[in-house]
Parts: sequence; structure tokens; C-alpha cells
Amino acid sequence: MFSLKVRFKPSFWLTVFTIPVFFILLCLGTWQVYRLNWKTNLIKEFNDNFNDAPLTLNEVEKNYLNFKYRRIKVNGTFDHENEIHLIGKTYEGSAGFHIVTPLIMNNEKTVLINRGWVPKKYLNKNSRKFTLLEGKVNLIGIIKFPQEKGMFVPDNEPENGFWFTINPEEIFTYIKIKGEKNFYIDLLRSDTKLILPIAIDGKIDLPNNHLQYAFTWFSLAFGLIFIYFSWHKSKGLLKY
Repeated sequence: MFSLKVRFKPSFWLTVFTIPVFFILLCLGTWQVYRLNWKTNLIKEFNDNFNDAPLTLNEVEKNYLNFKYRRIKVNGTFDHENEIHLIGKTYEGSAGFHIVTPLIMNNEKTVLINRGWVPKKYLNKNSRKFTLLEGKVNLIGIIKFPQEKGMFVPDNEPENGFWFTINPEEIFTYIKIKGEKNFYIDLLRSDTKLILPIAIDGKIDLPNNHLQYAFTWFSLAFGLIFIYFSWHKSKGLLKY
């Protein structure tokens, strides 16, 4: 009967190094698989909700938690005096700001509208008077929930004019206006011609490279094991 005898004398320090690194690499690969599923479901949720018919504000207010990424149609008058500027936004590689403006609706309710991107030279309202729309406007946008601050994102500093995230409750408290605190609206472009502020086009643009990241981490993990045993074999510590 065929039998295989394996003699293995592991190096203490190499083993102490290899085992935790191997499991760390496995965890990183597993995390990327989780992120892959999360991102895939997020893109599907966005596309499914975006393609549904636009809602009215009254419909959304009844159960806003069910309407993330849904389109909504609103009308009212912009309160340009209380607009805020979101820092650190880019458009096609150019740095700039997002203009977030309260919209006072016909029923006297107020909601925040993220109107879109402007370059730094148009940050001051006096340099872009053509963007300060007067009178009633009819808009279609996407429902968004208050942004969560990331680990490396600074806190908003309203007194200094530094806004990094859109938090309706914080914004309305600062400008001393009563408004919708549970969500805000990202304005959608009404046509193909770009005008300032440049609103979103509704096309989801989320990189989804987690599969290749997972493959990289898993490859490194099993590559490490291959090197570990190859080293032992080359030193005569592994024989079979």
C-alpha cells in the first residue's frame, strides 16, 4: 500500500509571522466580497428606484424611508440668501463646490436642493447672477438622506462657512429656518446642455472593483502559504 511520509519542522519565527498575516489577508479578501455584494445591491436599488415615476412631496413625507433614490417633483421659490457651499467637490477632475439652496414651496414648506457644481471662480453669488433664478421654478430631483460623515471627513464649521456634508437639520438650525430635516433633493439636469450649477444626470457612477480587490488579497494569502512551504522545503525542513 502506498504511503506518504511527511517530515515537517516549521521555523518558529517564520510561522509566527506567516499565520497572522495569512488570516489578515483572508479577512481583507472576505471584506471585499462583502463590499462587492453591498455595492451590487446598492446599484440595483438605485436603478430600480430611479426608474419609477416621480413622486410628490406629500407622497414622500408619509413614508420617506421607503423612497431613497426615488425621483421627486417639487415647485417653489429659491431662497438664494441662505444658500450654502459644499467644499471639496469635483466635476471631470476640476475642483469646485456644490450649491445647496433652500426651496420655499407653495405650501410654505422648505426643502434643501443640491443644485450642483460650480468652479471656485463662481463661488461668490455676485459672479454668477445668472444662476440666481427668481420666481417659481419646477424641479425634478432625487431623494437623498442626510449624509454621514466619514472617518476622514472634517466636521461642518457653519460659522466659518465650511460645509463638508449635507445635514439638513444642521443647516436649517444654522440658517434659522424651519425645513424638511429627514431628506434633501439632488437636482437632476433638465436637458443635455450644461449650465451652472451643473446638476447630476441621474446616471449612477459608482466604481465596483471589489471582485479584483478580493482576488488580489486571496492571491496574496495563498501565495504567502506557497512561499512559506517552499522556503521550508529549500532548507530541508520539509521532506516527503
